[in-house]
Amino acid sequence: MPTAALVKQVLSLATFVILLVSLGATGTSLGLLQANLPIQSAYGKACFFFINYSQAISLIESETPDFKFNMPTCKLSIASATIATICLVLLTAIELISVLYQINVKTLIANIIQVGFFVGSILFLFITMVVVSAGWGKTCATFKNITKAQDYGPSFKFKCTEQLQKQTDSPYRPNGAEFIGAAVCAGVGTLFTIVALGLFIVKQMKSKDDYKPLNVQNE
Repeated sequence: MPTAALVKQVLSLATFVILLVSLGATGTSLGLLQANLPIQSAYGKACFFFINYSQAISLIESETPDFKFNMPTCKLSIASATIATICLVLLTAIELISVLYQINVKTLIANIIQVGFFVGSILFLFITMVVVSAGWGKTCATFKNITKAQDYGPSFKFKCTEQLQKQTDSPYRPNGAEFIGAAVCAGVGTLFTIVALGLFIVKQMKSKDDYKPLNVQNE
């Protein structure tokens, strides 16, 4: 039968690996968002989340469209992804120390802080996933409805999984595939962080003694 110390070591290692995967997914999501938000063009900056009909028509038909809309939404998505990344960096560092030095912090305050980082990561990753998926979904539906109603020919092309292209500014950001990838990565990060939180709780429940290195004792 495995000893209690060995079980705690395995749980710490599993938590670290899962947090590392979650951190990678979260960092990827943040990188994809930063590459597309806010959009820099000849007309200024724009957020392409939750584009409505009038804004879409302005983008398609106007020579100088108003690009200054929905900026708070883009700032929210980047801010939430950034906060989640910071929380996961701290959690991963703590678990790495736990694995390398076989230290298990048992104080109530320290455990509460770690749980707070877990909850913060999950919450802000979920916000990122919802904002990006819903925001780009709304934009995608708006442009699809417009292009179905009227054919703009080669001057304007739109696909949800490609870069938005306009003849006067091609390739024309944003990149739909990267938005979708950012939402998926945020979702993956959320799931893995929830699993890591579960393992952390199990490890704390099993921690009754100081976390010490395993020593082979001769009987």
